[in-house]
Amino acid sequence: MAASVQGISACAGSAPRANAEIERPAAVPSALRAEYARAPLGIDAAKPRLAWRVPVVGTDLKQSAYQVRVAKSVAEMESAPLWDSGKQMSSSSHQVEYSGPVLESRTRYQWQVRTWDGKDRVSGWSAPSHWETGLLQPQDWSAQWISGRLNVDHDFKDAKIVVDFTLSGKAFGVLFRAQPIGKTYGEAYLWNIVHENGQIRLVQQMRRYVGGNSSKVNLATLKTLTLATDAAAWIARPHKLQIQAIGDRIVTIVDDGVPDTLTEATQTHGTIGFFSAHEDAATVHAVSVQADGAEFKTDFKDGINPFTGGSVTGSGLRLAAGVPDKDVVLPIAAPAPLLRRAFELPAQPVSARLYVAAGGLPDIAINGTAIGEAMQDGYTDYSKRVLYRTFDVTGAVRGGANVLSAELGRGWYGVSEPNEWYWHMAPWHAAPALRAQLEVLFADGKRQTIGTDGQWRTTDGPTRHDSVYAGERYDARLLPKHWRRGGFDDSGWSAANVVAGPAGPLRAATQEPIAVTGAIRPVSVSEPKPGIYVFDFGRIFAGRLQLSVKGPRGTTVRMVQTEKLKDDGTVAISGGLVDTQLQTDQYTLSGEGAEQWSPKFGYSGLRYVQVEGFPGKPTLAALDAKLMHSDIDTSASFTSSNELLNKIQAAARNTLLNNMFGNQTDTPTYEKNGWTGDAQASALASILNFDVARVWTKWLADFRDAQSAKGEIPEVIPTTPYYGYEDTPGWGAVWGPVPSWDAATFILPWELYEQQGDKRILQDMYATQKALVDYTGTWFTPEKLNYRNPNNFMLGEYAAVMPPGGLIAALRQQPNGPIDATASAYYFHMLNKLADSAALLGKPDDETKYRAIAAQVRTAYNARYWDAAGEYYKMPAPTKDFAQTPNILAIAFGLVPDGKEAVVMRWLNDDIVKRGYHLGCGVYAGRYVMTMLADHGYVDTAYKVATRTDAPSWGFWIASGLSTMAEAWELSVRSWDHHYWASISSYFYQSLAGIRPTAPGYATARIKPQPPEGLESAEARVRTPYGVLASSWRRVDGRYWLTVDIPAGIDAEIWLPVGDATAPVAPAGASFEALKDGYAVYRSGGGSYVFGTEGVAR
Repeated sequence: MAASVQGISACAGSAPRANAEIERPAAVPSALRAEYARAPLGIDAAKPRLAWRVPVVGTDLKQSAYQVRVAKSVAEMESAPLWDSGKQMSSSSHQVEYSGPVLESRTRYQWQVRTWDGKDRVSGWSAPSHWETGLLQPQDWSAQWISGRLNVDHDFKDAKIVVDFTLSGKAFGVLFRAQPIGKTYGEAYLWNIVHENGQIRLVQQMRRYVGGNSSKVNLATLKTLTLATDAAAWIARPHKLQIQAIGDRIVTIVDDGVPDTLTEATQTHGTIGFFSAHEDAATVHAVSVQADGAEFKTDFKDGINPFTGGSVTGSGLRLAAGVPDKDVVLPIAAPAPLLRRAFELPAQPVSARLYVAAGGLPDIAINGTAIGEAMQDGYTDYSKRVLYRTFDVTGAVRGGANVLSAELGRGWYGVSEPNEWYWHMAPWHAAPALRAQLEVLFADGKRQTIGTDGQWRTTDGPTRHDSVYAGERYDARLLPKHWRRGGFDDSGWSAANVVAGPAGPLRAATQEPIAVTGAIRPVSVSEPKPGIYVFDFGRIFAGRLQLSVKGPRGTTVRMVQTEKLKDDGTVAISGGLVDTQLQTDQYTLSGEGAEQWSPKFGYSGLRYVQVEGFPGKPTLAALDAKLMHSDIDTSASFTSSNELLNKIQAAARNTLLNNMFGNQTDTPTYEKNGWTGDAQASALASILNFDVARVWTKWLADFRDAQSAKGEIPEVIPTTPYYGYEDTPGWGAVWGPVPSWDAATFILPWELYEQQGDKRILQDMYATQKALVDYTGTWFTPEKLNYRNPNNFMLGEYAAVMPPGGLIAALRQQPNGPIDATASAYYFHMLNKLADSAALLGKPDDETKYRAIAAQVRTAYNARYWDAAGEYYKMPAPTKDFAQTPNILAIAFGLVPDGKEAVVMRWLNDDIVKRGYHLGCGVYAGRYVMTMLADHGYVDTAYKVATRTDAPSWGFWIASGLSTMAEAWELSVRSWDHHYWASISSYFYQSLAGIRPTAPGYATARIKPQPPEGLESAEARVRTPYGVLASSWRRVDGRYWLTVDIPAGIDAEIWLPVGDATAPVAPAGASFEALKDGYAVYRSGGGSYVFGTEGVAR
């Protein structure tokens, strides 16, 4: 065999396709980038990192040296460069730092590069590229923070409240002195009018939030009054409820009845609202509040709804139950403000830049031309860091009259609904604010700056309410026509308010913007109930609706967006974590012909849309939708001969994109939060499939901002100070360190280093990682080094097969071993990655320290869980004796006693086979298990797991009609759009196609396909820093063919499975290295190559 392999010569002619000659262009570098972007605008990196690609010019003739030069103009590049690196003997073509003079604000820097190959032949200079700096110093900003009107205050103290209503259901409540304490609008008086047993009673109650981990509300009855004994007659007519609350004296009058007086001092102030826990609860005809000179008054006759819930009809505000336990209806926060500034320019500019920062979401336009996307920058902890984005608006401005305009949404800056994560109580919480600066350059070198200040004009806009959770409410009747254009009369508007704005310093937004990336049309529309229409888009996606409608003025169309349907064909959505009806958009028609509308201050996760109030019967053309996510590039592709695998891969990609919104979220439908554990589970799949470097870099800065003084990292990032930290009211399970979640602090930076060669991110994260490891260590007992966090009663492994009782029961029972087993394994992994970073960054003392602690943890872990007789990790009761997760993590992280890996793998394989080729682990071990099986010789087991179609499996989701990945294996779970199980995608790339880096950034790589029985072909392409690395294999007439494409700069090992093959085929230019484990190993540099074997009969 060895002789036949060593004697191989080029046999391209016998391959299914010839080993084609590479078309050899001039050896000029191309695809120039700075800070991962093509010609980036407005960056603030002190030393931008540069990258380029070298074309393949011959076998293994990779770059041996480079020279970079930088200037302020192309003309100065040769004659007067600002910086010239000189010839640098290096094969690096990415992560090359600019090392010239300190960069200046608002300056464009031109740059180009040339390279030398392995024969010391120099290329020509590349075409120039550039980067442009933003506003680097605080003093560069002359613009002020501004906002719309600030006098929307519904916090009443001493007040007279009058409500005209008609009761139509079982109960209707009026809230007053209501305060948004904790996770719900829980602190209030509730005057509840109840229809029961033929009587009408007024039950005066105190509504109190329990506090702590609970989102429950206790109701304490203060007094009960009987209003009528003939309920039928009472319900048939309208009534008036008057409440006068002065100090601790509350006087209540119903209609013309006798005043009732109650002395009660618990609540001293707060807003008003309604409580409607039943269908068709009531219709409110009018509401008025007079208090301390403030006034709130509406009779709904203008068709405008100033409350967060209910629907306006001809007789008033109709109230009915929404989401169970989320039936509180409150006055809306201020409508989204419109802001505008008219200005003159003396001449046509040669250049114009607009710098935009916001607390909230800015919808910007110049002369009516939209600039960017309102949601483009996501959100941050606004008390620590505020992002601004730079736009080239040269083509939008003109000499003469111009208008700069904005409409501001609330975003995460001004969340108004009480919620699990306390966004409504964030220290930065305020009305949305804008800081924008337009800088214009003229041909004569003069500049003009127009910034936000008190000269701007403002009014309430047609977006009456916007919420990233609840949706938007838009009244087209209130849109000022042509307000974004010149000539509009804004004299009736008010002066904008100059405000303090968010406290965090301004930093450039260099990640890809959140954007509309495509469109999708519904595939069907049904009418499950009269007048209720349900549109089906055919698959779950993240985005926004676009409504097309024509009808009478004042008609309101309501659109509820969900992933699922009820049995009766109407939409199904749960609440639970946000005190509102989720994902509900409302549009009120202007009545002026055909109208189109799309919300702009949020996004939804959806497949189905329930439409109510549509004038007439809608056709499919009435709705379409816009796909949205961070506008990241695809960086890889995978396909195979198995259509199920292709569908699973598509589902993984869909789910990853649906949850990519400036960070990686846990679901676009419900929480929209950056759960760290979810991201670490799918991290490798994310970075293989998509160019996430810039989004992750932004998000990892959020990690640094989120770290507490103790070193704690919350499990949701960004977050508020009230969620995920010690001694906060948020969910107790996320108090203190949770290593399987916190490991994202290490895993994401290390994936960037391994896949992109990004050493800077390790430098940036080192102090954060070190503080986190030190903090985590204080939660491990000094004697046994086991994890003891009394708050963490759930979070070890996650989303494994659920026992009876559902997800919470699974978390409490921990069928994959005690939390300590998972937490300790991840703590060990964190210690080792910190030591690895220390070694890489030249910190030998730290490396020694943390390697020693890791060794102690390993010894203690094995003393606790290793069963020497059985040679596997044995879990204590009530966990089943053998649990997959601790055994998988022990192998993945190197905890297994030396020489025992093969035995543990045999146990693992046997357990999976006994389960009918199903996994028993959750997402954290699931991230590793598939490639682990293949790497240890259980290639067919991994493939059988991947191709199962019965529960629990990825194939079961596909067979059930899903095109995304669910929150857990069971279809009964809340969401069908969670990305952590997308981790299987990395198995497709790294095992089936066999592409892996063996040095950071793919400086060296291995192509080692692991073809299982039953799969006829697989192909993958991965965009590396050097270019696209591709692997494609197939079986044809008993022969196995492998085609590889290697970009210049990568030194690749190609592993050709030979088995008992008798006639291997290898091309010229691929040097034979060795026979190993049933593979013939070759080595090659850049080029396209075809390998083949005969007799590999798998």
